[in-house]
Amino acid sequence: MLDLATGNGPLPHMLWELRKDAADIDAVDLAELAPAWHEPSLHGGVRFHSAVRIEALPFADASFDGVVSQFGFEYADRARALAECQRVARPQAHIAFVMHHAGSVLVKVGREELGHHARLVAEDGLMHAAHDAIPWIAQARSGVPASDPVAASRARDCYNHAMEALAAAAHASLAPDLLLEAREEVHRLLASVRAGNAASVLADLDAYRGELERGRLRTAEMVSHALDRSQVEQLREQLQSARPGSSVECRELSQSEGVLAWSLVSTPSGSPATGDV
Repeated sequence: MLDLATGNGPLPHMLWELRKDAADIDAVDLAELAPAWHEPSLHGGVRFHSAVRIEALPFADASFDGVVSQFGFEYADRARALAECQRVARPQAHIAFVMHHAGSVLVKVGREELGHHARLVAEDGLMHAAHDAIPWIAQARSGVPASDPVAASRARDCYNHAMEALAAAAHASLAPDLLLEAREEVHRLLASVRAGNAASVLADLDAYRGELERGRLRTAEMVSHALDRSQVEQLREQLQSARPGSSVECRELSQSEGVLAWSLVSTPSGSPATGDV
């Protein structure tokens, strides 16, 4: 089995639990891989390969009985990646992908969180307001009167306004978690301000802003690579054309909250139906 864009290796882990020592799995990712669960001495049949692009797999032709990916294939150059999957798959191999759906609950939440992030880092947002307020809070807690009372009052008012705006936005949002987490973290940082430690608290605030930005980039990438029906249908047609003897099924995966993802499965002729695989 080959797992593409494996991340922390949840599919190899699941397959190993099912097959134990009979498992024979290669898992690749563009990132550096070191899943916490993986012990080479115990999971000898599971091999992780870092810095591997799906469009250029380091395996011989017809190497695998199955090629799978969970929320990873869609991030690649799909035409080139699909050609590589076909190259390394044996004629009777299964190919199965779960991919982000442009109308899924995950993507809808992602779009909303991108708006929340923009609100947090705007000029009148919480991050700027907290940055401006921290030095004045440190000065006030030192017992020294503000060197510029007008500026100190303005910083306090801007911070209070940003907190009020955040609370209103969180109340109106169907997915307010990012706003609520940011409010809690910023409140914690401001509560930690003491005389003489403004610089270190500002550094912590900047570090947290960096975490927010990394999260924004991941979310933006997910949203931009989520597939609509026409894109998935194009993949289905390409896979069907390349494997004329197989059955290629595309369907939406859903649960009570709504659509979660696309499923695209190529089943060789004479193999069990996809629901039994």
